[in-house]
Amino acid sequence: MLIEKTDIEKAKEKLGDGNAFIIADMLELNNFDEKNLKACCPYHNEETASFIYNKKKFNYHCFGCNKTVDIIDVLMEKGSTFLGAVQFLFDKVGIEYSFGERNVKTRRDYKYPHEEPITDKLKVIEYWGKRGISKDVIDYLDIREDKYGNGVFNFYDTNDVLTMVKYRPAHSIDKKSGQPKTWCQKEADTLPLLFNMNRINTSRPLLITEGETDCASAIEAGYYNTVSVPLGAGNLHWIEENWDWLDMFDSIIIWSDNDEAGVNMRKECIYRLGTWRTKYINTPQYYTRDDGKRVPLKDINDCLQTGGKEFVIKLISDAKDVPVKSVVDYSEIKELDVFQMDGVKTGIKPIDDELIKIFFGTLTVLSGRPGSGKTSIIDQTIAKTIDDNKPVFLFSKEMPERMSANWFNTIIAGRRNLEERTSRDGRSYYIVPQNIQKKMQSFYSKKLLIYRDDEPNDVKAVLKSAEECVRKFGCKLIVLDNLMMIDLNCSESDKNTAQTNLVNDLIKFAAKFNVAVVLIAHPRKTQDTNSDIEMYDISGTSNIINLAMRSIGLRRVSKKEKNDPKSKWRKFDVVLTVIKDRLLGKADFQMGLWYDLTSRRFYTDYDEYDTKFAWDDNVYLKKLPYTDRSLQDEFPDK
Repeated sequence: MLIEKTDIEKAKEKLGDGNAFIIADMLELNNFDEKNLKACCPYHNEETASFIYNKKKFNYHCFGCNKTVDIIDVLMEKGSTFLGAVQFLFDKVGIEYSFGERNVKTRRDYKYPHEEPITDKLKVIEYWGKRGISKDVIDYLDIREDKYGNGVFNFYDTNDVLTMVKYRPAHSIDKKSGQPKTWCQKEADTLPLLFNMNRINTSRPLLITEGETDCASAIEAGYYNTVSVPLGAGNLHWIEENWDWLDMFDSIIIWSDNDEAGVNMRKECIYRLGTWRTKYINTPQYYTRDDGKRVPLKDINDCLQTGGKEFVIKLISDAKDVPVKSVVDYSEIKELDVFQMDGVKTGIKPIDDELIKIFFGTLTVLSGRPGSGKTSIIDQTIAKTIDDNKPVFLFSKEMPERMSANWFNTIIAGRRNLEERTSRDGRSYYIVPQNIQKKMQSFYSKKLLIYRDDEPNDVKAVLKSAEECVRKFGCKLIVLDNLMMIDLNCSESDKNTAQTNLVNDLIKFAAKFNVAVVLIAHPRKTQDTNSDIEMYDISGTSNIINLAMRSIGLRRVSKKEKNDPKSKWRKFDVVLTVIKDRLLGKADFQMGLWYDLTSRRFYTDYDEYDTKFAWDDNVYLKKLPYTDRSLQDEFPDK
């Protein structure tokens, strides 16, 4: 259960100076000055009283070590959970509040883990003791030991219910041994909760670390408002699962390891949790000891063991703000290597060979003549993106959401999972069977987010929805299909200006959230519907092309070309033109593609014709009937 911060502040305000006396009593403050509400700080050694109560903020602040605590912090330090601390406070001031969900298992059909018994945990205390973690912190975090001597990490939800249990051997692990470093309780379900989240004060800055030992290290150093991600740096499903809880924090600090996975985790967290409230800590590469020796560092635990508690707290205090996006120091600009840039792929090899990727942080414009396959090429890109574990946001008001899903289903099903049916007038058509659809829906849940039909299609509403999906679900590809369906809230005379503003907004959006944005724009109506799409053929202001990083056009190969033995496109169905590419400096580059009428897929070889997307876990031993279009001018399904 989540409790609003305003309710807690009202309770502290009602308690008034009583906060100061209760905290003083719990911390057993030495030489407590009841008149001036100050004492020597209990968190570090000092002779002059610098631990002073703030009557407006209802907390104590030490002007020596910078420690700040309120009544919730101190109650949790003494063993209470967040809910327990809040309940104590509300009871103290007579505020009636329902804590009915506390200790209640509210998740239906969830296999909750069993609780490992509390033992003397000698191996755990010995192993983590060598890593600088005291028994007090081990007890505080409820770290236990199973019958095999492994460390047991208990993950509690915001109702104080044990919801996930994770294990780790209480000894060093040789990477070559093949022994797992961590695992979850086998007979129970797993949920990506944050470790220690039920002991966190939501009104204080939250520190997010990469592992349980790092969380314990920060707490050992004295920073109690610390959690760790549950399943490693590469798994960010915890953002989605704990979204409402994370949204309560005004300030979040990310401290991941200084390896590639840790840096990637930090970058993604900053984009999704919000640059305006997120700070980060770079783990120093080395720590220089008093004897001049440089000791390499990787994570928070290394910092604790090598530099001690004060070193860890100083690094937390010096957490860096995300740089101002509007400026960059020239000296920090590195030479651009597009081959090292991240992005999404279409899954069609010749396109990916030429474009490398649809890069994150950029806007791509896709246009095409009617029936040229814009939806197919986008859906194949969406499926490939999700296969690469990157969720997608799709605005497709040109087709109702059911039709968008139907088209996507056909493409990801492929010929192997389509059933042929005959209409009343004798025509053949294909459907995706219900059992296959259910399997697809299960796999693509929270991976493909389609904008609802009944939602407004104005710019502000669409971009707000896209931002929520980027931040909550981690969407990395944003598809807007199409420009004509977006309400620009302008008169016809102001349309060009409004379109320019939209394109600029999409460019900013792509850069701010480090995502790939694709805007589909129809071409102008011309007499020659089979001509190549050129720079000024796209309907709307010329800035749509001028401002985009890339522009791509599609057109069908005409019957005349197919019957012309001299035409270089005679063996193809569709021509793709790279109209403009700022990154690679290309323009008017063209390639031919084949199109399968049954599966609605583009392809250039058999592997693409029979692509098996990640939802399909079947093993196929026989190849599909296939016509090599490079040798024969025939549709394979004719």
